[in-house]
Amino acid sequence: MVTLKYFSVLLFIALANTEDEFHPKPNNVDPALEITNIKPIHKTIEGHNLYWTEHAQRYIEDQLKLTKNTNKAKNVIMFLGDGMSISTVAATRMYLGGEELSLSFEKFPHYGLVKPYCVDRQVPDSACTATAFLGGAKNNYRGIGVTANVSSSQCNYSDEDVVHSIVKWAQDEGKATGVVTTTRITHATPASAYAHSPHRDWENNAVISSACRNDPNSQIKDIAHQLVYNEEAKKLRVIMGGGTRHMLNNTMQNDEGRYGERTDGRNLIEEWLEERNKEGKAVYISHKQQLDELDVDKTDFLLGLFEHDHCMYRLDVLNNGLQNQEPLLTLMTETAIKMLQKEENGFFLLVEGGRIDHAHHSNYARKSLDETAEFSRAIELAKLMTSDEDTLIVVTSDHSHVFTYSGYPYRHDDVLKTTGYTADDDLRFETLSYANGPGYNRTYANEGNRSDIINDDFTHVSRRYSAMVPLSSETHGGEDIAVYGSGPWSHLFQGSYEQSDIPLVMAYAAKIGPYAERVETTTPCTGSDCDSANGVFVTFALLIISLIVVYFT
Repeated sequence: MVTLKYFSVLLFIALANTEDEFHPKPNNVDPALEITNIKPIHKTIEGHNLYWTEHAQRYIEDQLKLTKNTNKAKNVIMFLGDGMSISTVAATRMYLGGEELSLSFEKFPHYGLVKPYCVDRQVPDSACTATAFLGGAKNNYRGIGVTANVSSSQCNYSDEDVVHSIVKWAQDEGKATGVVTTTRITHATPASAYAHSPHRDWENNAVISSACRNDPNSQIKDIAHQLVYNEEAKKLRVIMGGGTRHMLNNTMQNDEGRYGERTDGRNLIEEWLEERNKEGKAVYISHKQQLDELDVDKTDFLLGLFEHDHCMYRLDVLNNGLQNQEPLLTLMTETAIKMLQKEENGFFLLVEGGRIDHAHHSNYARKSLDETAEFSRAIELAKLMTSDEDTLIVVTSDHSHVFTYSGYPYRHDDVLKTTGYTADDDLRFETLSYANGPGYNRTYANEGNRSDIINDDFTHVSRRYSAMVPLSSETHGGEDIAVYGSGPWSHLFQGSYEQSDIPLVMAYAAKIGPYAERVETTTPCTGSDCDSANGVFVTFALLIISLIVVYFT
């Protein structure tokens, strides 16, 4: 019996060290990692089958307790993690402390997958996707709030090609609306809430003058101009983000001494204040202290622009000691909800964690995960400030990125470091990497061969992670993205569907837009038309009575 047991152990060890073509044995495993991370399985709670069985039973019990919330959604909050792929969400769990953790929105009861392609592209950008998840219509790459009949080089379009967003649907029913972002407020995602433009880059007049110089009949207004004068934009109670560069003329400076880029001599910040003060008390702020001191109860319209360009990455704010100067997404979200909650008819709020995307484009994996973590905290705060009974919260992304989480790292390893063993070229490689991007120049800096990264400083917030194809900016990915829902009618977000279905589901939950509950009014009948209608009714009634009499006699 002992001999058989000994043979079984030897066989298990032999099999464990056998490699196949699909699962080769790791090269040169760091023994320190094995010592610190590989614990005897019988000493861990996860080594018992009962642990996993009970975990599954709790999951089943939680699912069985779920009920369909069919209340009318008084409020709708849409959180958009720009570029927040599923691999980004998974890696952020490790960034926050462990594989078994969940981000705030992963605890939502309902979730599904959407297809994010454009009408003319397999892999989308943030303009066509925003038109889909805000306006309910897919369109072309670069297009904002217009149909797919409009090309990105077109300098005119008809009213029939305008796509209105859920922001307008909410405003039509008397709801307060707001937009919060960490990008420029005229950038693709926030712009799609209030603007209409064939090209996402037409953010100021100088760009349009250059693009449409051969079309003297062009009536297109730049996106910054639309932020002040478009009907949807006029009713936005809250606007916060970055981007004074497109609001000011190139002879004018913002509070930080940075010049604008307009060439029409206009200061659209002052014009915004002048226009909004006609309707109530309008306030413009450019500093966190001003946001801290804001009297929400005495403010009807709020415009906060905190940077010349995009808002700073959270890690750069912290590392440069700017916590008291630039607000983070959590604070902007909290202020926006307080502003909008004053409206008795409810509100719609769009919150974008926009720099998740920008960090990926630069192959800055650490910054992207940190922006995702801040995005998760903002959602958790919004959940605490509202009620599931009357507030629908939808969390999604616009598109993916070519960002991978791979390499068989040991449990609880630092996800931002190497996998702990070498590749076939005897060099280490990161757990996180990219299919393309500027990180290529560091990856293959050694005369076309992969660089040795064993002594790299993995704590540097702007370290570029490995990329396989050289590009100045990493590209988006084309795979499906997740949607998470909580609150009234969130169960409708289950399954696989088109990205353009999202705003229609939100509208259905809130009874706005195509699903508005309008009361039909009747006008008393008067005049000759009324007499004619009454005569027909009387004649028809007499005919029925005559037939009944004949039948019974």
